[in-house]
Amino acid sequence: MRHLAALMLLLLSACAAPRARQKMSFDELYAEPAPSPADAGATAASRNGTGRGKPRTKMTGPLVLAPDSLELRAALASFATQARATRARVKQGSPMPGEQVRNWREMNTTVDAFLRLSARKTSSLDVVRARVTLEAELEEDARAYGDIPADLADAVLARMDLLAVRMAELRLLQLKPSKKRIPFAWPVDPVLITSVFGSRVHPVTGRQREHLGLDLAAKHGQLVSASARGVVVRAGWNGAHGNQVVIQHDGDVTTRYSHLSRVLVTPGEVLEEGDVVGAAGKTGLATGVHLHFELWRDGEPCDPLDELGPTESGEEPSFVQREPPAEATKRKGRRPIGRRPP
Repeated sequence: MRHLAALMLLLLSACAAPRARQKMSFDELYAEPAPSPADAGATAASRNGTGRGKPRTKMTGPLVLAPDSLELRAALASFATQARATRARVKQGSPMPGEQVRNWREMNTTVDAFLRLSARKTSSLDVVRARVTLEAELEEDARAYGDIPADLADAVLARMDLLAVRMAELRLLQLKPSKKRIPFAWPVDPVLITSVFGSRVHPVTGRQREHLGLDLAAKHGQLVSASARGVVVRAGWNGAHGNQVVIQHDGDVTTRYSHLSRVLVTPGEVLEEGDVVGAAGKTGLATGVHLHFELWRDGEPCDPLDELGPTESGEEPSFVQREPPAEATKRKGRRPIGRRPP
């Protein structure tokens, strides 16, 4: 029953938890609808904290990249028909019967096969159908049955997230590629670097390891902004990184924002530079509040200082100065040896 209560809370309280895993409509997946005056005012207010907020990009034109899959459409229709027929035969509050468990597992297998296709061979209409069907039937099952196997519910929710990521990939393919090098902006302001890219002693484990990004000082709840235009491909918990947002940019470049106290975007959103992605925190493996920021190009981590220019005020970023270890050697350029304060 605890699993059922958690599932019902997740599915039925989307309105109470901003930007949580919400039911996706056709319009939501295909375009960013024009906000109401009240929504527009609230959005503007939330972004004024960064000084760089811009309206979210509207997607124009169809996202369809490939013909619809008749097999997937038939499988979804058969799955939904069987699910509804089973609910009609079972007394409300009974455990989910074995036939519906098998129905779900077969549907999950079908979705897995669909997701193994490359994004370019995927129809966005199929992604919409699959995710909306899974979410609607899971919500109905949560209302109808007194118990749903926890591993089954987790498996379905995981596939819903993967379908959202596939929609993000489709939106990324629709973005007009730029031949110019992307200008990246600092994700927080003011900019105070507390640990630089490269080898360091990890402040928690005490072991020497590569630091794949920059640590930037921040206050708890301080808004964190997208460093450049792109599509959200991950938004949620990621182990030692805590709450993390990953944005895919043009040219096989991604930026990663870790240890957030709150995630304020969902996979599939198209963001402009300066759009808020979350709030700074210390989730995951962190000794204090800060933003861990990474930049990856062609699958390899890069030193963000090679990509980021001056701060918004036109000044060079500030560094926390620490006495380097006796065995350390000097580094060239504007990157002093940095160690995150204890």
